[in-house]
Amino acid sequence: MKPLRDLLKHSSIYAIGQIMTRIASVLLLPLYTNCLTPADYGITAIMDLTATILSLMIGGGMVNAVTRFHFESESEEQHDRLWWTGLTYLITTATVVLFPLWLGRHVLSGITLGTTVTNGSMYYSYALATVFVQIAGQFVDGYLRVRKWSGTFVLISLGRLLVNVCLNVWLLVGMKMGIEGLLLGNLLASGVHTLVLLGVFLKTRGGYRFSLPLAIEMVRFSAPLVLTAVLAMLMHEADRYILRALVSLDDVGVYALAHKIGFAVNTLCLLPFASIWAVAIYDIDRMPRANEMFARVFGWFVSGIGILLLGAALTVHPILPLLTPEAYGPAIDLIAVILLGFFCFGLQLQFEVPAMLAKKTGLLIPGSIAGVAVNVVSNSLLIPRLGLWGAAITGVLTYSAFSFTTLFMCRGLRRIPYPWTRSTLTLAGFCSSYLVLRFLLFPHTGIIGQLAFSVVCCSLWTVVLFGREGLEWWATRRQLATQPVSDAPAPEAVCEDRSLCRT
Repeated sequence: MKPLRDLLKHSSIYAIGQIMTRIASVLLLPLYTNCLTPADYGITAIMDLTATILSLMIGGGMVNAVTRFHFESESEEQHDRLWWTGLTYLITTATVVLFPLWLGRHVLSGITLGTTVTNGSMYYSYALATVFVQIAGQFVDGYLRVRKWSGTFVLISLGRLLVNVCLNVWLLVGMKMGIEGLLLGNLLASGVHTLVLLGVFLKTRGGYRFSLPLAIEMVRFSAPLVLTAVLAMLMHEADRYILRALVSLDDVGVYALAHKIGFAVNTLCLLPFASIWAVAIYDIDRMPRANEMFARVFGWFVSGIGILLLGAALTVHPILPLLTPEAYGPAIDLIAVILLGFFCFGLQLQFEVPAMLAKKTGLLIPGSIAGVAVNVVSNSLLIPRLGLWGAAITGVLTYSAFSFTTLFMCRGLRRIPYPWTRSTLTLAGFCSSYLVLRFLLFPHTGIIGQLAFSVVCCSLWTVVLFGREGLEWWATRRQLATQPVSDAPAPEAVCEDRSLCRT
């Protein structure tokens, strides 16, 4: 059971960093929404999308590739060659891709932001530099996760958060630099963060080694992951481009805030698990009855993530109006639908396991293609009719197509007995609970009452879904603690193959 203990232990440590980061985001929300108009928020959302797509095109999949090959290497010399080769590839590719874009940043601004944003080229100067710096940092982040140095990872991440918060407050409030201040603060904080990570990397790895054949092999492994990552990001945020073409930048900003909150909550719930899950699946695969263990983790995943997202969907109603100006008010009711979409998206982490274990990452591409196709068609049909609600509903449809197409493609590799009946009933119960509280109880209850109902609802679901297993675990622990230690000698091992036993 060591892989499961590691999964719980490191997920909990990673969760500390995510909790602190999201708490800071909530506390800074009044600052950002008062210093930035909805139109400003729309501009930053579109730029974030463009920067993320570039990051994924350059570095997406390489960390997964190095992680996979790391566990096949036995010596530290092979590990040195592996990690240095991956880092060299990323820095070289980033330079080749980003420098021409920096030269053409005026064109890039016109395409993504439109001609009405006069400072777009300057904004992209900061954004492209940040992408370059973050690519190396994200790679070393992956190195810390593989080494299971979760404490070091969280400590460095919290340091970056502190620097970023201080810079953003100073540049937005003190210097009143608006969008430029936000971008400059992100660049400086990312630079400090990456330098510290590279210092850890240089101190703990051997001398520089590079292998072109190894780089080619890792690129072959990561190429499908790059495509799926870019497509996944388009599923997440391509609606920003469509919204900009069909609605005002103010509406884009309102939707971006709703999506940012939903994405932050999803990240808080999902990233600690995902950070160690990419490593733990290989440990679980070596366990006896691994398929049954994967099925159990799936059931826990559905229940645990569902409770957390339900709690977030409920508590946002009393809390968000206290943090944001009235101009952002329409974002409140969008968040629950966005969170439902992210729940569907998270299922893909479970469904992709057979492909990752079998090194058949190409099977992940159809799910991403299906998701993007549904996203484009649904947004084009629903946004003109339903506005921002059309974009939120499209998220649910998109992520469902993405995850379940992945399941369909991967299920032939490995028949994992997922607990479908229980999981479906659980999801239906979560949705029903939200609707009852939101539309029957909340309209007649104040802020304190809404928070109390939210806590009671999530607590009841926790007892129902985890109470029995929790009691069984506690009973087992007590039994082991009270069981007397036997003085009898340990039984001799039984040799399974008698032809190999010594007489």
